[in-house]
Amino acid sequence: MPRPYRVECGRQKSHALSGASPLQTPGLLRAYSSTPPTRASSSSSPPKSYTSHIPLHSWQKHFLSLGSALASIVNPARGDMIATLSETSGESLLPSLRDRMLLTQEGRRLLVDRPRITTASVDMKYLEGLQEGTFGRAYVDWLEWCRVGPDTRAQVRYIDDPEQAYVMQRYRESHDFYHLLCSMPVSTLGETVVKIFEASHFGLPVAYLSSLAGPLRLSSEERWLLIRELGPWAWEMGKTCREKLNGGTLLSLYWEERWEVDMREMKRELGLKEPPRGMGGRKKKGWTTKTVEKKRAADATSATGAPAS
Repeated sequence: MPRPYRVECGRQKSHALSGASPLQTPGLLRAYSSTPPTRASSSSSPPKSYTSHIPLHSWQKHFLSLGSALASIVNPARGDMIATLSETSGESLLPSLRDRMLLTQEGRRLLVDRPRITTASVDMKYLEGLQEGTFGRAYVDWLEWCRVGPDTRAQVRYIDDPEQAYVMQRYRESHDFYHLLCSMPVSTLGETVVKIFEASHFGLPVAYLSSLAGPLRLSSEERWLLIRELGPWAWEMGKTCREKLNGGTLLSLYWEERWEVDMREMKRELGLKEPPRGMGGRKKKGWTTKTVEKKRAADATSATGAPAS
């Protein structure tokens, strides 16, 4: 009779988060089956691993990765294509990011709790009532300034492992925090600066591609500012932040437990400095803002039954 559980140290896999109670140690208890899994035929679709999962074969992912990359370059407003590219191109790097999360107790708790950053899970009214200068208050002020919200992030669909899918979802939903930490607005220039920061810190292919494609849509003045000042600053901040976390990652931070932390103290902890050129007065004209405005127009149309103005 095989044992119903086993303990593995150092590496946490998706099955550990499906219902078994975690131990308060790096080793996690997980259930396993004594029956070897059956191999699906090449013609059948792989099984679904979570609710939003769309199983694909490797060749399908490669094809989807190429198509989404081309679509993202042609039209950066296609947030759905950028989201698809992040999944199909970055899946091989997610185990490394997951392992970096496992280096800290905070990161391990995140992988067990799997909190989401949405208006359904975060009390925005509470954040609005926090003292000015705190991380939570700065976050809602930034959302208001940029006219965006946390509910615009797409669900992960194409990553097979449930735990790695959560790592990607957390990366995606924490994106606004990186804007806030870098003091960048939602604009083409601001988005490109944040993607350079993410490329340096996380190393995901989609961040590198966005860093290269973003400058193509900038004015000559903005492109010069990016090359001379903001780009090198963002790359250095991404590296510095990783070093301050002792090889860990920003994905390990339990943001929901830091709402009341002083924003300046948080930046000092992460080794982040203010950008060399202020961005507060710049016009918000980025692709994310356009996407949100289109969604609001569609919502208004469906609510009133008439075209939104």
